Amino acid sequence: MASIKELKDDINYLTYDLINECFTFKIYHPEKDGAADKAIREIVKLRNELIHRVNNPEDKKDPVKLKAHFNKIRADLGKLVKLVEDLGKNE
Repeated sequence: MASIKELKDDINYLTYDLINECFTFKIYHPEKDGAADKAIREIVKLRNELIHRVNNPEDKKDPVKLKAHFNKIRADLGKLVKLVEDLGKNE
């Protein structure tokens, strides 16, 4: 299992990359400024939620549940990407 630090780094890297994509989208589509700002807020909100879940696992004693908890967090990283994909579909 990857370390917690690596998971946090992955979350932060993906978050900052997607926010950068949103700012680039705003430059090329100034008429969709509000939608890009909303996507950025949602990305930051989801990032904070994921980091909180990493820092506060539900059941630290049971290794099976702990592994499932972190696998669920990794799977939820896809929600971040979906926010930016939805922004592009609204063109």
